[in-house]
Amino acid sequence: MPSRSSFQEMIPLLIEVQQNLDRNLDLKSLARKYGYSPFHFHRVFSNIMGETPRNYVERLRLEKAAYKLQITDDPVLDVGLSVGFKNHETFTRAFQRYFGASPRGCRKNAKVLQIRRLRANRSFRGDGCSLSEVKFEWLRSTYLLSIMHVGAYSEIPAAFTEDDRMWNTLVDWAKRHNVPYHPIPFSFYHDNPTVTPKAAQRTEACIPIDTAVTGTQSIRCIEFVGDEYAVAEHIGPYSTLIQGFRHVADGVRASEKYGFRTDPALAIARGIHLDKDSVLNHTDVYLPVQKTGREGLSRQLTTGEEESHGDSQHSGGSRGTCRADHCVVRNRSSR
Repeated sequence: MPSRSSFQEMIPLLIEVQQNLDRNLDLKSLARKYGYSPFHFHRVFSNIMGETPRNYVERLRLEKAAYKLQITDDPVLDVGLSVGFKNHETFTRAFQRYFGASPRGCRKNAKVLQIRRLRANRSFRGDGCSLSEVKFEWLRSTYLLSIMHVGAYSEIPAAFTEDDRMWNTLVDWAKRHNVPYHPIPFSFYHDNPTVTPKAAQRTEACIPIDTAVTGTQSIRCIEFVGDEYAVAEHIGPYSTLIQGFRHVADGVRASEKYGFRTDPALAIARGIHLDKDSVLNHTDVYLPVQKTGREGLSRQLTTGEEESHGDSQHSGGSRGTCRADHCVVRNRSSR
């Protein structure tokens, strides 16, 4: 198994990749920039990340495209071009191979599922957890200390507990460098846990700081640019957080004023979390939004539009079903 230090050395390169998916990524040039020969880079990257550099980049592009197909009405070609594919044919072929359905079919199936869930869950307030009503609010800009984690969301411990190696590391670094900080755990989730393999799920653990500082290879200072978010309070164990994000997503879709942005999903822990399984954990879950003139799905709930699709959507691996249809959580590189 790759060492923690070897992964930390790879972080700047991973950040550059995820921030430039829409560009022509020359992996050989990128390898040389970070001091690797192309052959050594391929071997080291594959050993650390569990997939080749080329497969890694294509997977991120496809998962980002799947999310954009479900939250925007942009033409399929525009979506493909926006994540780095050069033409409609290569995008559609790669998408079909990875997800088992065409981009157009995936979008259609996703809309059906979204309407069904809105109809079924109008009064849903959590199963094994408690969820507040969805609200829309502005989060102010701030500087953050950030550390990257790649691995299953379900394995991330509660912040500041004995098993925590992310937020505790950030606090220790801030103390050693006399950086004023606030012990408020931010978690930015870059991937959809129903689509991205567990071992590849990316989380940025952060704490707010009062001013910009010069970070290190593994601990970065980033500027969180304030913007609008949809938010709900989640009370319960971390295993039910995905219900919170789905609940917030449904609130956005039901709105006639807001649509999604493609920045990462965010969770902010409130109060003291003794462990990730506590039913008393208070967490605010956020999805980035923007005001839009589009008609929300709420009006479609009374139109019967869902039935016009017939029975084209089935569970499991049936023909034409896209396994990205349950995409709820953000899959976007940070700014």
